[in-house]
Amino acid sequence: METAAINKDISEKPMVLEETGAPIAKGIFWPAVITVISLILFMIVFEVEAKKAISIIFSYCTDQLGFLYIWFGIFALVVCLWMGFGKYGDIRLGGPDAKPEFSRWSWIAMFFCSGVGTSLIFWSSIEWSYYYGAPPFGIEKNTQAAAEWAGMYGIFHWGPSGWAIYLLSAFPIGYAYYNRKMTGLRLSTACSGIIGEKRALGMVGKIIDILMIFGLVGGTGTTLAAGTPMLAEAICQMFGLTHTPGVDLMVVVIWTAIFTISVTLGLKRGIKILSDINVVAVFFLCAIIFVLGPTFFMVNVFTDSMGLLATNYARMALYTDPIRRSMFPQWWTIFYWAWWVAYGPYMGIFIARISKGRTFRDLTSTVILAGSGGCALFFLIFGNNAMHAELNDIFPVIEVMKNQSPSAAIIGVLMQMPMKWLILPLFIFVGFVYSGTTVDSSAYALATVSSEDMKEGQEPVLFNRGFWAVALGGIALVLMKIGGLGPLKTASLVVSVPLIFLMIISVFSLLKWLRYDYSHLHQPRRLESDAEKEAAQNI
Repeated sequence: METAAINKDISEKPMVLEETGAPIAKGIFWPAVITVISLILFMIVFEVEAKKAISIIFSYCTDQLGFLYIWFGIFALVVCLWMGFGKYGDIRLGGPDAKPEFSRWSWIAMFFCSGVGTSLIFWSSIEWSYYYGAPPFGIEKNTQAAAEWAGMYGIFHWGPSGWAIYLLSAFPIGYAYYNRKMTGLRLSTACSGIIGEKRALGMVGKIIDILMIFGLVGGTGTTLAAGTPMLAEAICQMFGLTHTPGVDLMVVVIWTAIFTISVTLGLKRGIKILSDINVVAVFFLCAIIFVLGPTFFMVNVFTDSMGLLATNYARMALYTDPIRRSMFPQWWTIFYWAWWVAYGPYMGIFIARISKGRTFRDLTSTVILAGSGGCALFFLIFGNNAMHAELNDIFPVIEVMKNQSPSAAIIGVLMQMPMKWLILPLFIFVGFVYSGTTVDSSAYALATVSSEDMKEGQEPVLFNRGFWAVALGGIALVLMKIGGLGPLKTASLVVSVPLIFLMIISVFSLLKWLRYDYSHLHQPRRLESDAEKEAAQNI
């Protein structure tokens, strides 16, 4: 009864669906564009100096301040579980009568494809090899024990803690937008319950949103730049070509065309359809490799990995290695958590946007379970298949990684499979569409943040969506051409430090709103006067 009262009270007045797109917020759009371009130019011109300075800052953050990321991962998971299965679990984004905008299948497909991209294909295939050669907890490298931990650790890094970081901001952003009817899907709006509406709409809010934009642009640009060689290698293998920069250029151009068309078509006609197609193709590809590959080995390693994960989760989640100083948690777990945080506000915005009609309980259970389960499936298939090839002398994965490239190792394993004539083109198709869904949703989120007073049912104007899609492709192309990928990647992760505190502020902002809403809503009551409505808006 309490939850229904809350939703009914705050969401009594429906928003009017605007036929025109939300206009560009010039106070955010242009400063963000200028800031991003200026920083990228600085990193290009002063690449050595920028790389050195940013690396020192990031090394300090991950080493000396690594505990912040470790504890934030725990905080995010606990808060998400509490939101979903505590007293607020029945709160529905949009009110008690709100209906989901997308089917469950499309909803899951959209947030999963948006959150991982080709990075999941890349790392699920080879991440085990790094752990095999340099395992944690003082385990001897290249041993049976190292192999067992190597098969599991990637599942941990792509598991519940990471997806909880993605989900955390969706609660305050979605509640502010759909239930409190605040215009604008932004992290700054979600923080307004603590920092105040005046600051959220002023310079402080703009700084918050520009930080989020820079983190997302850097992260997405580096994701494209990292995934390009893998797909280019697959194309060269399929057509018997030599891997040259021209092939990489072709991949980026095709990618840019895909996600530009998708994002300009909008959520329902573009991103949704692309995500649906992608998930079907991914399942088909995984099924083929699972059936034709070392099926029993893959299942047995995965089963053993689940046992290791269940019995050692707390140890891994809190691992900082302060005595041995192997730097394993700094190079891997803390780095991964920083990456999840850099993407966290963007995913919070995107998940909130597509989750109208979903309850907090539905968000927690589905996003964390489906996200973690989907990632685990990739490690089960791609990772264990590659590990089997290495351990049974079918293909020298580690040697090829050292002497050629990780991309060559990934494609080399696939070339050993039966029906490679089918697997390779399907892999290429999945890679293109996967990154397309990731980047078009990134462009959509960037356009959303840089839109003025975007009301429920609106989308950013076409120019805003198209601009960010083309910009992301262009940034990736420039970085690959001049070699400025490293500094931007590290800089985007440095931004994760302030984002940790901003995401925590957004959570406390949500709790403040919820306490206010619950305090007088044991029975339904409408906010009648303008003063009451304004007071509720500013709480």
